Amino acid sequence: MAYFAPIQDMVFTIFFLFLVNCIVGMLTGMMIEHEGFSLKKFGKCISETLSFYLIVVCLFVVGKNMNNMDGALQAIGGVIYSILYFYSVNVLRNLTKVFPESDVLLFLYYVVSFEFVKKFTSLQGFNDFKIKNKNEKH
Repeated sequence: MAYFAPIQDMVFTIFFLFLVNCIVGMLTGMMIEHEGFSLKKFGKCISETLSFYLIVVCLFVVGKNMNNMDGALQAIGGVIYSILYFYSVNVLRNLTKVFPESDVLLFLYYVVSFEFVKKFTSLQGFNDFKIKNKNEKH
């Protein structure tokens, strides 16, 4: 465990983001969509989070073995900020379903999911890529 001490805060951050996303998602499912607890959904959420851990651990091990910890930590930070962005959009979308009358939540969701994309061209490019891939699959 001492080997991974330099990234323990990052590992906790991923867990925290997973936990918030999971709890808000389950509450939204139960309150709004009248779903019960779904072990399949929960398992998918856990699997996705474990894949994030795998990516972070791989980046750390490669960076450490290449004697480039600064680069590894920067790459890990990029992964975590990506997780933060996409989980934040998901959490805010779910919260706007739970609290549809909340202008604050609706505004935050709008800013994070639409206005934020305008400032980062790579996000806009990703959205275009995602739409194109969806259309090709159907």
